[in-house]
Amino acid sequence: MCGEGYMKQGKHRSHVLKAYWRDTWILLRQFRYSLFAFTTLILFGALWLKFFYTKRQLDFGEAIYATLMLVFLNPTIDFPQSNLARPAFFIVPIIGIGIFTEAIIRFGILLFAKSYREEEWQKVMASTYQNHTIVVGIGRVGYRVAEELLNAGEEIVTVTLADDEESAHLIRKLRDKGVPVIIDDARQIEVLREAQIEHARCLLICTGNDLTNLEIASVAREVNSSLRIVMRLFSDALAEQVQKFLGVQVALSTSAIAAPAMVAAAVSQTITHAFYVGEHLFHVVKINLDKASPSVGLTVGELERRYSISVILLRRTNGELIHHPPADLILQPDDTLVLIGTPNQIASLRIT
Repeated sequence: MCGEGYMKQGKHRSHVLKAYWRDTWILLRQFRYSLFAFTTLILFGALWLKFFYTKRQLDFGEAIYATLMLVFLNPTIDFPQSNLARPAFFIVPIIGIGIFTEAIIRFGILLFAKSYREEEWQKVMASTYQNHTIVVGIGRVGYRVAEELLNAGEEIVTVTLADDEESAHLIRKLRDKGVPVIIDDARQIEVLREAQIEHARCLLICTGNDLTNLEIASVAREVNSSLRIVMRLFSDALAEQVQKFLGVQVALSTSAIAAPAMVAAAVSQTITHAFYVGEHLFHVVKINLDKASPSVGLTVGELERRYSISVILLRRTNGELIHHPPADLILQPDDTLVLIGTPNQIASLRIT
């Protein structure tokens, strides 16, 4: 776990460093004329003092420093007697203060105080991602999806519209985790490009509006034909059509997810989850073996063959977790098992 944490921190630092470099370059381009004017003023003033300041000889480095100090009204050299040198003492401060206060200070603030332009910074951060997953829609579902992806070690960029206080709260929590969140309309192709849709591996669309989800999927497919798209839909019929005609690999209907889970919960307290693979329904069951269970003493392989189920997790009484336990592992009293099987297979299981 520590190794995974260090790896995640390393990836985040890498994105931040790249983002700072790109952001600096963007700001340099944005303020290039002001920066050029300020640099020209300093160089011109330094040359003027070097050639026309006669009270003592100045080398070029000292002349540059003296010119910079003139900008801040803190001269390091005496006021010249030469009429040719005097204009520098008046022109440099007047022009320099104007350029410095209008551009240089603002450039520094925007470069180092990202909170003044947080939305632009989020887009710059997103521009450093490749082979990542984009999550659209940060409501309760979208936030949970983003959290699960982070726990799985995935790199994600999110796009959403902050239309209420709850969304704003979730957005802040994701940003605190280092996830770029672009607040804009994902139906616009420019917004998806800002999330690096061309370089993304997968797009998860989690808004609560079927039409909006379809528009986003259509725009994304135009930009990236190899993109894997998973979307949330409320209409079962629409989900089937989307899978067939829009090139969406998975279109999850809310009712299709909720219905089997609700039935499973009603049928048995041991059933923790239910899902479809195509037209086939599967249940996930958690059971505890007591001393009287007929399965105690059997191996995992024998239990799987007897009931045609799969054991995906075993927890010992000492807390040890064994994922996909080996077939020759012997079951003991107080073991906790997590199984997968069809409803009929689970119903035939009589070991509790």
